[in-house]
Parts: sequence; C-alpha cells; structure tokens
Amino acid sequence: MAGPCALLLLLDGAVVSRSGLGAAVLASGAVVSGLAAGTLYAYRAGREWPAAALAATAAAVSLLTTSLVERTVLQRTPGWAELLGLLVLLCLTCRYGRRLPLVLTAAGLFVAVVRMQGRAPALTDLPVLDRIDGLFTLLPIGFALLGGYLRAEDGRRRAATERVRQSERLDLARDLHDHVAHYVTAMVVQAQAGEHTVERDPGTARELFANIERTGQDGLVAMSRMVRLLRDTGDAGAAPVAPAMTTVEALVHRFSSPGQHAWLNVADGVDSSTWSPQLAKSVERLVQEGLTNIRKHARTATTVHVLLATEGDRLVVRVRDDAARPQRGRMRFGPSGFGLVGLTERVAELGGELTSGPMPEGGWELAASLPMR
Repeated sequence: MAGPCALLLLLDGAVVSRSGLGAAVLASGAVVSGLAAGTLYAYRAGREWPAAALAATAAAVSLLTTSLVERTVLQRTPGWAELLGLLVLLCLTCRYGRRLPLVLTAAGLFVAVVRMQGRAPALTDLPVLDRIDGLFTLLPIGFALLGGYLRAEDGRRRAATERVRQSERLDLARDLHDHVAHYVTAMVVQAQAGEHTVERDPGTARELFANIERTGQDGLVAMSRMVRLLRDTGDAGAAPVAPAMTTVEALVHRFSSPGQHAWLNVADGVDSSTWSPQLAKSVERLVQEGLTNIRKHARTATTVHVLLATEGDRLVVRVRDDAARPQRGRMRFGPSGFGLVGLTERVAELGGELTSGPMPEGGWELAASLPMR
C-alpha cells in the first residue's frame, strides 16, 4: 500500500504545483516513496512487523498531507489525479491484500472516492457527467471487481502450478519406488538364499553373491542416472535413453538366478519402435514391478514368463509365475502397496487397464492392457 500512497501524493503534488504547497507535497511523496521501498525490503526479508510499521507510517504521512491539501487547495482543483490514485490503490488492495485488511482498506477507499463527489464539483460540471452522479459509485465498484478478478486469476495460476508440482512429485515417487524396490529386493532375496546354500552348495552361493554384487552396481548406476536427469536442465543435458525392448530384455535377464528362470516372449506384430515415450516407460515399469513382486512374495516360483502381445489396437503385457501357493515361511517383506498404486495411476493416465491376481492353473499374473497411440 505504501507505493500507491506515494504515487497518490506525487499526483497531488503535480496538481498543486502552482500553489505554495506543491514543494511540500512532493517532499512528502518522496518520504513516502522511501518508506515504501523499506516496506518492500522488509517484507521480502520475512520481517513482517517492521514491514507493517513502515507501511503504517507511510500511510499516516500520506493521509496527513492529503488532508492538508484538501483543506487548502484541492477543493479548487479538478481532482482527477487523486481520483485515479485512489482507484488504482483500491484495485491493488483487492488484488493483493489479505482478507481482513482488504475489507477494511477497500471500504475506506470506497468511501473516499464517493466522498469526492461532494467536495469536487468540477468533476461533475462537465456536460457529459452532469447527470451521471452514480459514476462515483460505479467507478470504485468497477476497480474493486477488476482487482478481485486479477486476484482470482492469480489463485488459478497458483493452483495450476501446484497441480504440476504435485504431478511431478508423484512421478518422482513412482520412479524412486520402482528403482529402489527392484534392485534392493533382488539383493535381499539373493542374500537370504545364499544364507541357506553357502554350506551345502558353495558353488551356487558364490553365484548368488556375484549376482548381488552385479545387482548393487546396476542399482547404483540407475540411481546416478536418475539424479543426473533431475539435476540437468534442457535437452542438452539429457542422458540417452535405451530402447524400451532393450530395457525389458535386461530386466528379464537380470531376474534369472539359480532356482528361478525368467523368459521373455514377444508375439509377432509387437514393434517397440512405434511406442510413445509414455507407453514405453509404462511397459518397463510394469515388467519391473511384476518381477519385483515375484521376488518379494513368490519364493517357490521356479519359472517366470513375461509376455508381450497385441490385441487389436492395444498392447497386452503379462508377467506370470508358477508359484503353487503363497510362501508361509518367514515374512521377508511387508506389503507397501506403493508399486501397484503407482502402476494403476500410470496405466489409467494412458487409458489402460491393470489386473493382478491368481491364475486358475496356479501361479500369479500381473496383466495390463494399454492403448497403442
């Protein structure tokens, strides 16, 4: 508010520049301008009480000077400068003010503008305005509505920005879960298997521990790639992305371990080069989550099949295991649910469908049907 008060005083100073008060009004405007700058600095520094004190001082100086001008010179001047300043101040208050100060300040400014009708007859002496006394009521209402409209637009922009940020946070949460859960789960499961085989089958145990090392290295590389992508800005810093089918093949190959073998079956007509980036990422995450869940909850599974096929204009992804029944031994993982929740959201965004459940012949299947567009 201090800034518009200074503008108002400078406009008043221009109006009364030919009187003895012109210099005083301009000096007062300079003082209020300095206070306005101090108010802005204190507000941006987070010092609300000093900012409020400076703003109140600026308003007091402005009111005192305006009152002096009103009693001496302003009643003999047209007053358009003061009217414009008050209307601009009213608009800015309605746009940026907080609720209680907004109501109080807007009410005071409204009264001030309407009050000018009784003390500045020159404003209504013009032929065009001599019968439009309601103009002094319509003007503040119009400027207040303009400020309210701009305030609403600011709110809509902030809401849109927050929605974008929330979407980005959800995407990041999904990616972090997918990467961390996949690699860490593989390491934990193989470490537990190695614990039981290290004495009776040292060769298998060594192979398991080698797989743990490779999985840990792959996980570190994946996390480093994600951090680099988050830090980089612009296309120049973007890391190259592997083709979707190459990523799926690597996931299936890395899953295989002693006692569990995974197979990738790609039906004729499946061409990953025609997939959109969103579809390719969803396929990768589906396969990754399906394999991770098998690691967590299907210890008895010996064979895993990843199937990619087309049905009309849709791509069908299936991840199946042959586990005969749920594992009843030691609980290795608590159910988080984050992976399936994220997958459901990702598939729904593409207009697809996701199902997960037991198969009639035994085992478990995670399946998704995605539109290829």
